[in-house]
Amino acid sequence: MIKPTRTFEKMAIFDMDNTLLQRSFIHTAAASLGFTDALRNIVAAGYPDVERTQKIAALLKGFRQEQLMGVVASIPIVEDAAAVVAELHRKGYVCGIISDSYTCITEYVKNKLKMDFSCANELEFEDNIATGNVHIPYNFRRLQHSDCQHDYCKCNMMRHISSQFAIDAADVLAIGDGVNDICMLSRAGTGVAFNATCAQVNEVADVIVDERSFRPVLEFA
Repeated sequence: MIKPTRTFEKMAIFDMDNTLLQRSFIHTAAASLGFTDALRNIVAAGYPDVERTQKIAALLKGFRQEQLMGVVASIPIVEDAAAVVAELHRKGYVCGIISDSYTCITEYVKNKLKMDFSCANELEFEDNIATGNVHIPYNFRRLQHSDCQHDYCKCNMMRHISSQFAIDAADVLAIGDGVNDICMLSRAGTGVAFNATCAQVNEVADVIVDERSFRPVLEFA
């Protein structure tokens, strides 16, 4: 559980892949470590979210944690991300990441940007080697009071983490690019489509950013 160390008035939640990072971690890992075809087949098969997450994690079995960290370190972070996070902090925002990637990766990005939290799936390691198993945090799962009907959704985690900081949904700024961000963007007080990869993301967003910069977000924060 995240224990706030100070009181914040507002919250900024960033997606990681193709948002804070200029590429996707898992697709970059696939290209670097040699499982692109297997990843493409899983994505194309249209598995339910939880099953797809488990099958993709299985592709990482046998890789050392330092290999995975080398992949994320090779992916450029949006140039002004750290400066914008610092400015959001000054405006009273608690800042963090909600991602369907893995905590070992999101924590690296969080620490690089001096953010406050990251929420993601937990990839299992034994002796520093990925087992291929993944733990999906309970707060990603659909509950009776969930805001959408997806079995696995970022908006469930957004609701949980904002409650941990006693911040109303109206005071949440959410930023993302893909289909899996739609529920989160539509239910946040301000949803930002950041270089969206599909038209639906732009349709639900309050703000559309079509440049590789977070500076425009500050106009609405």
